Amino acid sequence: MSTPFADLQDSLLLWASQTELDIAGRLSGSGWFTDTALTADELESIDRFYGTFLARQISAGAGLPELLEITPALAVATLISHASVTTDRDGFFADHLVGLGLEAREEWAEHLEAQVPALLARVGLTVLDVDAIDLLAVHAGLPWAEVGTLLELLDRAGDGDIAALLLQDSWAWPDMGDETLDITAAVAGVAPERFGAILEGINELRAFALEHPTSWPDREMPDSLPPLVAEPVIAELRERPVGTLERASAVGVATRELRPRLIFDARRAKVCLRLPQQRVRDELGEVSWRVNVEGTTRIFRTGRPWGEPTWSESLDITVERQIREATVQDVSNGITWTTPVVDTDDPVLIFAANGQNLTPVSTLHHREVWVLTPADATIADVATGQDLPVLEELDVEGWTSWIARRLDLTQAASLQVTRTSQSSRLRSVDPRQRVSFLHPSEPLDDVRSLSGLPVYSGELIADFPPTPSGRDEVWQLSISAYARPGAAGDEISPAEPLEVPAEGGQFAIFDPESYDSPWVGEYLVRVRGPRGESFRHRYTLVEGMITRTLIDNDRSVRIPAVSGLSDAQLYINHGDKPFGIDPRRVVVDAHSAGADFAIETEEGDRLPLRFTPPRMAFELPVREGTMWRTTRLICTPRDLDAAGELRVRVGGEMGRPQVRVLNNHGTPVRTVTLKQTDPLTYSAPFRALATSAATLPSGRVEIEWVDARADERTSVTLAELSTPHCSGVTVTDGALVFEELASRSLDAWVWPLTAPWAPAVTLSEIEKSTPLPESLIDAGPLAVVLHSVDPFTTLRAPQYPGEGALTAEQSGYYTAQNNGLESLSAFLAGELEEAPTDPEIMPILWELLAETDDPRSRAAVSATFASAPSAAIAALADSLVPAGLQPGRVIASGLATVASGPGSATRDTGHRAAWLGALELLAEIAATDESDRPAQRELRNRLAEIAGRGILTTLDTGHDSSLDSACIDQSTVFIAKMDAAQQEALLAHFFSSAELVPGALSDDNARLLAVFETFRRREELIDLLTSEDLIKPAVSLLRGLRGANRALYSNARVRFDKLDGVNTDERENAWALAPVVSLVFALAARMHAHGLMGKSRTLEAASRGWSRMADIVPDLVSGDLISAEAMVLATLREA
Repeated sequence: MSTPFADLQDSLLLWASQTELDIAGRLSGSGWFTDTALTADELESIDRFYGTFLARQISAGAGLPELLEITPALAVATLISHASVTTDRDGFFADHLVGLGLEAREEWAEHLEAQVPALLARVGLTVLDVDAIDLLAVHAGLPWAEVGTLLELLDRAGDGDIAALLLQDSWAWPDMGDETLDITAAVAGVAPERFGAILEGINELRAFALEHPTSWPDREMPDSLPPLVAEPVIAELRERPVGTLERASAVGVATRELRPRLIFDARRAKVCLRLPQQRVRDELGEVSWRVNVEGTTRIFRTGRPWGEPTWSESLDITVERQIREATVQDVSNGITWTTPVVDTDDPVLIFAANGQNLTPVSTLHHREVWVLTPADATIADVATGQDLPVLEELDVEGWTSWIARRLDLTQAASLQVTRTSQSSRLRSVDPRQRVSFLHPSEPLDDVRSLSGLPVYSGELIADFPPTPSGRDEVWQLSISAYARPGAAGDEISPAEPLEVPAEGGQFAIFDPESYDSPWVGEYLVRVRGPRGESFRHRYTLVEGMITRTLIDNDRSVRIPAVSGLSDAQLYINHGDKPFGIDPRRVVVDAHSAGADFAIETEEGDRLPLRFTPPRMAFELPVREGTMWRTTRLICTPRDLDAAGELRVRVGGEMGRPQVRVLNNHGTPVRTVTLKQTDPLTYSAPFRALATSAATLPSGRVEIEWVDARADERTSVTLAELSTPHCSGVTVTDGALVFEELASRSLDAWVWPLTAPWAPAVTLSEIEKSTPLPESLIDAGPLAVVLHSVDPFTTLRAPQYPGEGALTAEQSGYYTAQNNGLESLSAFLAGELEEAPTDPEIMPILWELLAETDDPRSRAAVSATFASAPSAAIAALADSLVPAGLQPGRVIASGLATVASGPGSATRDTGHRAAWLGALELLAEIAATDESDRPAQRELRNRLAEIAGRGILTTLDTGHDSSLDSACIDQSTVFIAKMDAAQQEALLAHFFSSAELVPGALSDDNARLLAVFETFRRREELIDLLTSEDLIKPAVSLLRGLRGANRALYSNARVRFDKLDGVNTDERENAWALAPVVSLVFALAARMHAHGLMGKSRTLEAASRGWSRMADIVPDLVSGDLISAEAMVLATLREA
């Protein structure tokens, strides 16, 4: 059989065949192309690959008409993609060919135009008896280039009939420039119903944006518009809100990040989760965050940085290892996001040079990117079959066997990551689609605008790649003043055309020849292309500004002094164009963090700036809360934490840094050398220093290094070791009264002990008698920690007081909270006999259960959980109990033997703790009628998403296949008897791949790693299994399983049978029984929960030991509980 393909070895032939089938399938039954929900990003990727494929086949001898004939879906997709961005009728088909990378042959363009109706008919789309370009435009919905003009028409026309205005060609307004709605008018004319539906969707989106003016892009938006139309409308309204006039030339409003996002900090080789800026109501206010990673929740708080009037600072949290996702909750504003990290099926992260996450996109527009993969992966351009050139390579901090590679994509057409013959998603590369902004000069040191932007003294360059059309193009440049997020600044200069040559080029944005006075301002720049492209950039410029920072004796950084920090001064000069400085001398005294000044021109321009000289920061480990600070602290010698680590940052390199403890005579008693841990940080373990300090009555901790700028050694006292801040504290007449209070600058953190979940209250400027806030008077006993003030750093109290906290006794309990929490405080204070049952407080009950040894409290909390097991399971996922302790807490609370009903439909536990979410979903599946196929299908899909497809197989068959593969056997026990080096080599060989990519909890790799955690923790398990005598109860329960259900008994025996040949009576081999014991206990517990076994005193007696085992190997125990639940439910269904 003949084929139109001339090159059957083409590396893109498989892609073309698969994508043709995929698009054809999505088009099946669709009247309009946009019904497929294909996005512009996906279509751009199709354009790139299809164009490359056609070009290579044609060069090998194939004919374009024949290729179009055999790939109608691809041809239609690329034609409509072109129609969605262009408004040029005259060169439509020629431009389309050029955009695909083909010659613009006249006969090919004519053939394309003639075949449009036939191609659309071939794939089942609606065909109208109209011009080919209009027909393609109707399927595209609206061209991107006309979206801004249409939105402005809607603003200007109010309630007018837009369709009528378009059809009568009476829609234009005065001074509208070269804007057009020709294609939109054609769509309205040939398909009025379709245009009406699109217009209705746009108006719905406009109304939504007006209803939520500051947050609408982060909300769940109306979905009445297809993605291909919604994308340009959303992009335009985000930058130029409803009501913006002269959209074509308007720069628009500044935007800000609204949601958490991944970034890559190449300087430190770290993947970080960036928490966004949020509005803070007052100067001392803060935003409280809860960040959940693999079931463990941590609390963070952000406030306004120094000088910021509105927004909290953003915060970068290091992602310490490869994970599937993180859940972020803004507690202050009641918003929750789930941020994907590593996709098990596509283990790659891609970032731009500035750290922006590009992983979700299908087409990469950047000339350089960072690609993070497992170290054994290769990265190639499928179009050429060659590996992509690597410019730089780094180990990713904390990510086992992951590396970051900076790739050169200037000549690439695609990017694909391959590991052990498995390839990730194929991404296209097309740097032609992105205008980049270049900063030829470095920013000025230590100077920023009031909005936090670096300040430049030189030019900003717009760098244009070769044009997509292959012809010279006219772009528009607009410049406005930067105002603030959500506000539009004043126009600086009218829009001016930029004539971009076909081969691309560079343009100076701020022409120094334009004005006699210097450019001085904070600007927002926009360049707009002929296809509706819009690129913007913020830039702060003081033309010709020269600065020099002078600190003390020409040091490189401010250091702690007896009072505050060393002084600093900024010297400023101008270039050929003079400007004024107000005040003339910019000085930062010892008690200030920085200084504000302004640059002024004779024309009346004024730019406020902020000088923040670099200052040393250090994190000294102390028992009451280690945190970064700038000024020296005062503490007792025994306050130093021997388990901690000293970390220091001076903004650059430290020459031969050492930290030492000196006695009260100034004689060093112990010295330790610091080592550089990343480009910014030097650190040293603190055990030796703290041990030496503990023997002293007084002294100090001092650091010394060679300052590179001053070329001399610098010594800084980090802490004075002295007497305690006070000897005790009481509450008298609504005030804290301190005994023997030292004469120091102190603040206090105060916690109400009847509400251990409540954050500390900060009391400033402590005196012998310091009034309490109203909320803490008669609020029960208080924990109080005094600490040294640091006026240059926001010191945030630890979540809980440390062991050295003072207690101030008083009656009552904490009432400044909601009713449920107030009742819980009353219970803890002994005012109520029973613990409250409000589901909202259950997460706190879990934290209380983990911390308290009070039998009364434990019994009351366990009873509360038993009364609402489903709510209790969900609450555990919301609690601050670490993921590694959660399985043990479930067992200790008795919930492992309780059947839970269906949970709330609004909860999303699985994104916070997969195993707890799986338990909930299994309960919902069991409670849902099997005849309700749609509901069952949705629940099963959600279960597979969080727990893997393996759990569905177990649920269907009643057998967990991973029991056969993820197990301990004779060879594993043999490895345990080898020397350490041999063990590590063998384990690295078997499990390196399993650890590289995080999988779902029922995946074979995840189960294998959970079982083999018993190998790593075998010494602890030997002690546990022998001391708690868990083996005999397991044998007894196994006999009970055999009598209750033979199929479940067979599952329980799988791991035991795998130990054939292992003498498990030997103490040193006892650890190998841990997986057997775990599964037997899990099956017995879930069978009891579902009534397949009676109440077992054996299981109840062994629960303490089982809980301890869960603390040692939590992944094994939690995985076995899920597996057991699925097997038991399968047995019940069969019965």
